Amino acid sequence: MNNDIITVQGNKEFKLKKIEYARWLCLLEAIDIIERKAESLKLDTAGDDFWVKPLAFQKYIDNRLETMILDIDREEFNLSVRESLQINKETLQTLSKENINEEVEEDVEEAVPEEMLV
Repeated sequence: MNNDIITVQGNKEFKLKKIEYARWLCLLEAIDIIERKAESLKLDTAGDDFWVKPLAFQKYIDNRLETMILDIDREEFNLSVRESLQINKETLQTLSKENINEEVEEDVEEAVPEEMLV
């Protein structure tokens, strides 16, 4: 069920794998959070792009992706959290390992002078 194809309809019809769909939803959610915060601070996000921080978006997506997959299973496929965890066990473990590896690489890069990394 992890490779289920989800059809998204708008002006066009798109067929996405569940993980692709989850990543897009995470990005939309991140933009929505920023928009709400900007509104509360009375900032104009349309007139300026100072708020666009690709690495911050990537980090949010990476941190939220696992739970977004579980949310999709609950909302789209009407599964319980337990069923979703069982079905997505392999994918979630892979995502966790990727995040751990990236964090270790970042820590190493911060701790080692640039001259040594070349």
